[in-house]
Amino acid sequence: MAPTTPPSAMTKAMKLLAIRPLSEQELWAKLRRAGFPDHECDAAVAECARRHYLDDEQLAADCVTSLRQRNLGARMIKQKLIRRGLDKERIGEFLAEDPEAEVEAARRAMEGKLRTLTKETDPGKKREKLFRFMAGRGFSAGIIFKLLDENR
Repeated sequence: MAPTTPPSAMTKAMKLLAIRPLSEQELWAKLRRAGFPDHECDAAVAECARRHYLDDEQLAADCVTSLRQRNLGARMIKQKLIRRGLDKERIGEFLAEDPEAEVEAARRAMEGKLRTLTKETDPGKKREKLFRFMAGRGFSAGIIFKLLDENR
C-alpha cells in the first residue's frame, strides 16, 4: 500500500471555500485550527485571494444584503460581519448606501412581531416588548421610536 501524503493547506482551503464563502481571516483561522503552520496558512490565503476565490468586499456586500433580508438592524449586521473578520469601515459604507433599507427591514420585523403580540392587551407592555425585540435585532432607538409612533 502506497503511503498517502497529507493534504496541503491549499487543498484544505479549496474544500472549505467549496462549502461557503469565507473571509480571509476566517479561512486563515480554519486552516490554523486544522494544524497547518502559519506560513502555509498565509500562502494558501494569499493564493486564494490572487485567484479571486476570496473577496472580502464582495462577501461584506452579500452578507449585508442577506442579513437585511432577515430583518436585522445595522448594529446586529455590523457585529456579525466584524466577527467574520471583515473591515469595519467597509461594513459601515455598505450599511450607509441605502438607509431606507434598514427602515424597511425594521418595518417588516415589527409587523412580524406584532402578529405574535395579538394577545397582549396592555398597550404599554406591547410597546415595551416591541422595543426590546427591535433593539435585540440591532435597530437604532430612533428607527424603533419612529415605527412605534407610526403604529399607534
